[in-house]
Amino acid sequence: MRWSIERKISSGFAIALLLLSLVGGLGYWSTRQLIAATRWVDHTHRVIEDIESLLGHLASAEAGQRGYIITGNEQHLQPYYLATTAINDTVNDLRKLTVDNSSQQQRLQVLQPALKQRVELLEAALEARRLGGLAAAQALIEQDVGRKLTSDIRQLVNSMLSEERRLLALRFQQSRHTARNTTVMVGLGGILTFGLVPLASLTINRDITRRRQVEAKLQQSQQQLKQWVSELEERSSEMTQLGELSDILQVCFTLEEAYTVLGELVQRLFPQTVGGVFIINDSKTLVEAVATWGEHPARSDLFTPTECWALRRGRSYFLPDAKSRLHCHHFHSPLPNQTLCVPMMAQGEAIGTLQVMATAPEQLSAPKQQLATTVAEHVAIALANLKLRETLKNQSIRDPLTGLFNRRYMEESLEREMRRAERNQQSLSIIMLDVDHFKRFNDTFGHEAGDIVLRELGQFLQGMIRASDIACRYGGEEFMLLLPEASIEIAGQRAEQLRLGAKHLNLELRREPLGVVTLSLGIACFPQHGNTADAVIRAADAALYRAKAGGRDQVVIAE
Repeated sequence: MRWSIERKISSGFAIALLLLSLVGGLGYWSTRQLIAATRWVDHTHRVIEDIESLLGHLASAEAGQRGYIITGNEQHLQPYYLATTAINDTVNDLRKLTVDNSSQQQRLQVLQPALKQRVELLEAALEARRLGGLAAAQALIEQDVGRKLTSDIRQLVNSMLSEERRLLALRFQQSRHTARNTTVMVGLGGILTFGLVPLASLTINRDITRRRQVEAKLQQSQQQLKQWVSELEERSSEMTQLGELSDILQVCFTLEEAYTVLGELVQRLFPQTVGGVFIINDSKTLVEAVATWGEHPARSDLFTPTECWALRRGRSYFLPDAKSRLHCHHFHSPLPNQTLCVPMMAQGEAIGTLQVMATAPEQLSAPKQQLATTVAEHVAIALANLKLRETLKNQSIRDPLTGLFNRRYMEESLEREMRRAERNQQSLSIIMLDVDHFKRFNDTFGHEAGDIVLRELGQFLQGMIRASDIACRYGGEEFMLLLPEASIEIAGQRAEQLRLGAKHLNLELRREPLGVVTLSLGIACFPQHGNTADAVIRAADAALYRAKAGGRDQVVIAE
């Protein structure tokens, strides 16, 4: 009987060991499968990161090219050459990583020549800028070949991203399935092991401990995979929104238009935060908010550059704790949990800051801080380009001394307003005025006095006209005002107001009075005094001549 019981025990123990061995083998196999699945997920992450970086490198190359074409500054070419080199390296890396994926290899065969062609187009525009100047480069860019090619590249990249995301989801599902099977095997092994405790408690305890460690690692791997997928989706969304921000800023015509869209677009990248975009004024004395989102009592919309640590140091300044005394002086109590100031640099000079305030702890993580730095770079370049564009435009249509429109702009505006007046069957009056005895100011006080007279008179005219009126310096000491929808009677009243108002100008040169300024004014009206721009101008000029011949300091209406 004893032998039989021992035999039964031995047989049961042998069977249990066999089962345990089988379960352990299956668990080991499942673990290897899970490790392999995890490696494939990591591999897919690398492929996705390389694919997404292609668009980033291409955007950097285009931004550098645009910066050089607009400014002619060679510093913009450094990011351009870095980006074009990175494009080739990334494509080669992708070719190695997707060697087992025939569909991706086929897409790369189409994508690589498209990228090469796009880089050649960028280089052609740069060469045109070097040889032919800004006009030649703009003429080449306006052919719109590059934009269509960029759109094709984006479609190819998006198709590759879709394929890799599909593989990522499939491999993540396989990993979960393998982890579930492994957990079942570990549980079954635990049950069998518990039955062998009376016989081999030490061995079983070791086995249970080992399996628990494996299970913990599996759960940790699952959590890490979920976290990676979540972070990847968040980074992908941020890259998409950042691309949209750059695209919209590039098509804005004015700084005011860019300021209008900045608040909403930047807020999408930093949800549940308070912040704003702040710009340094031309005199470098104040920093003013141009776009904000959210409300918090700590934020100040106007401060001096010395109150911001980020502007002082020339790099980002992050404060992780509201209790710290090292916060920027432009933040007021009560302080938020976290604050981040990022200087916006353009051509080596700070033009403002991007501020983000978090009301909850750990909101401004390291990736969010890096995103803020990237956003600040994109916004700074876009605003600097817009400011340069506005400066060039004003230089082409404005008189530098008086700030009024120049004669060329006046002639174009007169033709346009005459067509509008003719279409709407309305009047268009013009006032041509001349400074009486202007030569006396130059002869008596010097040409500096003459410049003061013209400059002050330009500011006076700008303040006396409506928003729809156009004030121009016609030449020398002659000025012209275009008054849309104004009859000859209204124009006469306006001219008389200008004549009387000019006498009250207080002009001084080095605290020495320059005397009273008087004006002679001639008025003409379309279509009463002519059906063409030249005819109306001649009529106004003739009226001005009669005013000067009749004793000056008077208003004369054309016959």
